[in-house]
Amino acid sequence: MKLSQQILETFQAELSRSSAHTRGDRTFYAQKFLLFAGDRPFSEWNRVLVESFLKELEKEGYAPGTTLKVYGIVKRVFDAAKAVHESRKLKLISEADPAEPGAVAEVLKAMALPPPNWDLGKRSAPKVEASDRVKPAHTLEEIQTMVQAAKSGLLEPADVAYLALASVYGLRREELCRVQVDDFDRNTIFVRTAKGGEQRKQLLCEAIVPYLKYDFGGRYSPSCMSQRYWRICVKAGIQPVEGSGWHNFRRYLDTVLVETFGELKAYIFLRWKISSSSLMTERYYSRDPLEVDRQVLENGHPVVGLWQLKENHG
Repeated sequence: MKLSQQILETFQAELSRSSAHTRGDRTFYAQKFLLFAGDRPFSEWNRVLVESFLKELEKEGYAPGTTLKVYGIVKRVFDAAKAVHESRKLKLISEADPAEPGAVAEVLKAMALPPPNWDLGKRSAPKVEASDRVKPAHTLEEIQTMVQAAKSGLLEPADVAYLALASVYGLRREELCRVQVDDFDRNTIFVRTAKGGEQRKQLLCEAIVPYLKYDFGGRYSPSCMSQRYWRICVKAGIQPVEGSGWHNFRRYLDTVLVETFGELKAYIFLRWKISSSSLMTERYYSRDPLEVDRQVLENGHPVVGLWQLKENHG
């Protein structure tokens, strides 16, 4: 078995009790690091390798908070690699035949193989400064400009489809990456919610159906999805500030929907994990989530009207 695959399987074994979302999320970043590490020997698995990887994440546009999360995942990959290293070393020693010429030398060589060296202390973790926590949100005017660019043919079909989903449902970047053609039926879309929220079917907004002319056959990485967002902004003539991304739509919707429908309905529509005891109690007496979707989409969602086709009264 290839070394990287053995490390990944050892890493995944430690996630057996985690949720499917957590396993998928951590596996994605573990694979990303293993791809970056390539065929480097364990003697080169050290601080330099980790810091080089984190710098690469920064170049790809990952936020400081995400980089900090990945840092912890890489530490677990190192633990898995160390376990694989010890296992392989013991296997070489146990299979060595003392009667064979050079066997002792091979055993000594195996015992001398250096393991991965996590030589980073607690202070080596990426710092998330207050300035890094700036969370920009789109304005309705900006969203209108982007929707108009979509309607005017300035965007590719994939751009239009992802823009429609993000602007109406507030899908996060990773949630957009997970959308598949099988998630759609005649009246609903299944959303694979990230960050511990509720994965569920949502009522399909009729206004955006004509703009979902994309087969969702691609499997985009988060960095590629971020690049798509920036291309949409450029084509629409929007100049996003530092820290902008797909989450700009969600932050806008979070504010407006709470003001319009109250916390409970806004949280249900945006698939937030409801931890407040008061909201949790209310939810037990609330209507079906699809009914909440209907109320939001039909009675005050600020973006739905931007996507609606104008009737031709010619």
